[in-house]
Amino acid sequence: MNFRRNLALAAVVVVALAACHHGARTPKRVVVVNPEFVNLTKEQLFEKGEAFFAKKRWQKARSYYSYVYENFPNDPLGRRALLRVADTYFQQGDPVNLVEAQYKYRDFINRYPTSDRGDYAMLQIAMVSYKQMEKPDRDQQKTKEALEKFNDMIRAYPKSSLRPEADAKLKDVLDRLAKHDHIIARYYMKRHSFNAALQRLNSIVDQYPNYSGRDAVFFDLGTALSGLGRNAEARLYFERVLAEFPNSEYAGKARHKLNDLKA
Repeated sequence: MNFRRNLALAAVVVVALAACHHGARTPKRVVVVNPEFVNLTKEQLFEKGEAFFAKKRWQKARSYYSYVYENFPNDPLGRRALLRVADTYFQQGDPVNLVEAQYKYRDFINRYPTSDRGDYAMLQIAMVSYKQMEKPDRDQQKTKEALEKFNDMIRAYPKSSLRPEADAKLKDVLDRLAKHDHIIARYYMKRHSFNAALQRLNSIVDQYPNYSGRDAVFFDLGTALSGLGRNAEARLYFERVLAEFPNSEYAGKARHKLNDLKA
């Protein structure tokens, strides 16, 4: 009996709360529009945004671009405005705004998949990850993301006029990943873990043929092989340093190593 009475009381409370909620007035959202926006053409608004962009007043520029895009989303200028909104976030450059920039560039691609600016949007998505890359001795998650996204852009737009820029950035990304592995290999060498070092160094040679530190990798390969007593193989790598990188800082070191092996 008590259970039924409690259940009925609970039902009354719920109904009363619902009635209060229904009767409460919800304040209307007031959208404030800059009067200047109404009196200017979309072209004039866009140019205003460009002027503020040139002065690095990103938020001010974004207000003009946003108005153009929101009111003329299917107009070519409206499409350009959405990209420029993304550019303002990208230029601000802090982690929060970079995430917002990447979202806006992706939104542009989804809304306008056939746009002739799709290559630029994809390049900028990759550039967001590129800006977030850590130094070679740190975690390389963002570097790997940048690698994937630059490759996506190149595959989607192999003949883009932006291809040279993407290729240059991609080379830098690969160089950083190789440097990361090289740092690990040298850590193994300091601990005299020459087999582990060899595995990492050989992987660099195979995966990163354009690595800027290739002379150092060959020298380290020779040093690791020598540490394992595999002197004949070590000699080949020291000779490669001399033959392929005669002006390298490692050339003199390789010559000394070869002399030591002969002795």
